Amino acid sequence: MEIFVSKENQQHGPFAVEQLLSLLNAGQLHRRDLIYYQALGEWKPLDEVFEVEEALHHVMNEGQEADIIAEVYHQVAHILSSHEHLFYIAHQKRKLMKTKPDCVVVTNERLLLIRQSLGGSRIEDHQWRDVLSVEMQDGLLGTTFSILDRNNHLIQIDDLPKAQLEKVCQLAQEMRA
Repeated sequence: MEIFVSKENQQHGPFAVEQLLSLLNAGQLHRRDLIYYQALGEWKPLDEVFEVEEALHHVMNEGQEADIIAEVYHQVAHILSSHEHLFYIAHQKRKLMKTKPDCVVVTNERLLLIRQSLGGSRIEDHQWRDVLSVEMQDGLLGTTFSILDRNNHLIQIDDLPKAQLEKVCQLAQEMRA
């Protein structure tokens, strides 16, 4: 698929999906920039195009479920700053008593924890400058991702699949450095 980009009233391209994702991750392309390809039929903002989201989840795949990643992406895309880049989305294993899993979103500026409850979802926003430490535990009862913030609050999410937990911790260590 050949994709064209309109940025600052100049057309660029064609790009392959992988090139587009690289530009997005490098900050050279923003979610509100317009894209066009033949099947789309008209110019649209990047963040409205499902096929690009679909490609995003393939880049960030450690066993995440596509429907959850797409939903989380939609939920956080509008709160990301123009200089903020989404690096990773991890989610809990599905649980019997929960309709949706809790999630961890790693960007270059912050760590977002999305908590699900019967009343809906709640986003906890943690700027990297406020995160003192991150830890992972993998025990008999499952995994736990923990962060300690500047106010000495211990924040945890349980039951992330091990591959996702390791990726989140690796990225969190890099963002804090």
